[in-house]
Amino acid sequence: MSSGIQGTITHGAKASIGTSAVQLSAVTTPLATSVCIKAIDSNTGTVFVGGADVTTATGFPLYRGDSVTIEAKRLAYVYVIGSAAYQEVRWIAN
Repeated sequence: MSSGIQGTITHGAKASIGTSAVQLSAVTTPLATSVCIKAIDSNTGTVFVGGADVTTATGFPLYRGDSVTIEAKRLAYVYVIGSAAYQEVRWIAN
């Protein structure tokens, strides 16, 4: 039985997300398909996902426990910002 997964699976976490936009990861290796980002259940605020210019007004909101899958060529192209300090996400990509 084939899993349908192509390429290498990589994963990680981005902790201490605050009220300034930061890269999800500085990894510049190209991705085969996409990245799934999940806001952890213990977050007290909202995490917003977008490009380098993401803000809390323009980003895609992830409330605690929410996730989103994005087609991105590199993890370094994905940025996150929090509505409050000390937010965290987990991610998995290939």
